[in-house]
Amino acid sequence: MLPVKFGVDFARTVDGRSLLDRAVRCRLQNLIDDLGGTLSHQQRSLCTRAIWLELVLQGEEMKIAEGAGTDTQLHTSLVGSLVSIYRLLGIKRVAREARLSDYLKRGEP
Repeated sequence: MLPVKFGVDFARTVDGRSLLDRAVRCRLQNLIDDLGGTLSHQQRSLCTRAIWLELVLQGEEMKIAEGAGTDTQLHTSLVGSLVSIYRLLGIKRVAREARLSDYLKRGEP
């Protein structure tokens, strides 16, 4: 639940003990690291929005997996918004060097 009064960057000041808080912080830090670490206020704001959109989407997708269904227009809109944020942030797929040892560790056939 959101506090009655909160600042612009309230997500960084939450308690941090709940599973949700830890998940948000971990995902946010991973995204910031992927972008090079030192970000402007606007980039941090977009990162925070992206993480929250991911969580909302995950919740909607869990409903689908449980057979409860979801609002497909909402889901499509959320995905589009997330993609737009990623584009603004400059997220792009970077091919990693494939190593046989990494493949064998995964244990895939």
